[in-house]
Amino acid sequence: MNKLPPAVYVLGAVSFFTDIASEMVYPLLPLFLTGVLGASTTVVGLVEGVAEATASLFKVVGGRISDRMAARKPLILLGYGFPALLRPLLALAMAPWQVLAYRFLDRVGKGLRTAPRDALIAEAASQDSYGRAYGFHRAMDSLGATIGPLLAFLLLPLLGFRGVFWVSAIPALLATLVIVLFLREKRSQARPLPPLQLSAFSLQYRWFLLVTGVATLGLSSNAFLILRLNDLGLSASQTTLVYTAYNLLYALMAYPLGSLADRVGAKALVMLGFMTYALVYLGFGLSNTTWQGVLLFLLYALYSAAFEGSSRAYLAQIIPAAEKASAIGLYHTLVGLLLLPASALFGALWQHFGSSVAFFTAATLSAAALVLFWLDPTSRRRYTS
Repeated sequence: MNKLPPAVYVLGAVSFFTDIASEMVYPLLPLFLTGVLGASTTVVGLVEGVAEATASLFKVVGGRISDRMAARKPLILLGYGFPALLRPLLALAMAPWQVLAYRFLDRVGKGLRTAPRDALIAEAASQDSYGRAYGFHRAMDSLGATIGPLLAFLLLPLLGFRGVFWVSAIPALLATLVIVLFLREKRSQARPLPPLQLSAFSLQYRWFLLVTGVATLGLSSNAFLILRLNDLGLSASQTTLVYTAYNLLYALMAYPLGSLADRVGAKALVMLGFMTYALVYLGFGLSNTTWQGVLLFLLYALYSAAFEGSSRAYLAQIIPAAEKASAIGLYHTLVGLLLLPASALFGALWQHFGSSVAFFTAATLSAAALVLFWLDPTSRRRYTS
């Protein structure tokens, strides 16, 4: 098995440090909002929905600018460096709107960097190693996401919420330094691009947008899984520890499942992801004991490991080379814009009808996406590579 190109390893290290920083904060945010700032679950849904929709809106912007510049590194540096400077906004927050402002600005950075980063991975790796390349990147991302909440678990009793938020700035700055010192790319000549039109892309690409759009309407923020664990009896520290185990399992499974995608086809792994998501959310709607919630959360790691890398590999194979970042950015944008109504709907269903109704609705939408993807009318043969 051939080694992956250096750019993949460097970007893996960048995501490793970034996710240490992000995941020191993320599992604490819903508890900080509800327990310290007095926000409702509807507000949690609004914060997360605005945050993710913002990131997704800027993904097409970052992708388009990157394609026009014929360069990836400038947008990657800006996208990772800018959020590293925002930690004081969160550590000093005294009201929910200030957390919303932090999440908005942080997700602007994420939006700008995602499409150029994924495009650079696709350009550096060969097509028959897309699964391994994206699987490795997701594994490093998740390894950092494992260490982050573990550090939060250890530091929370000593420093409190705000102290953990301050410390998270250190790995964020390290990620920026790795980009500056080690990331290299072969830049092409800047070129004008035609107006971005959905009709210009293949029918297969557009069908995948439809499928993932349906799935995204049921895709709640992980913040609700954290709140569900809390409802089932876990403390803030225990929930953070379970979240650490989730990310560790994700990290361990991302690369093997990425390699499997190269052998059996990325489409099969995407379908496995949809199926796992539906089953996990069905289980969360039915669960009533702590051990069931913990088991389901760990099973959810298999969804993340199977879907995140394989969906990127699938995308890389069905989009044009000349507008690779634009197509990736458009995918993330159209799907991500649905995260605002999806998270708001999930939070409202939970608040007014109970958590079970919210989880059952999400499971139904994921199952519908699985059926649509399986029935893909744009494929004349079964996808195998």
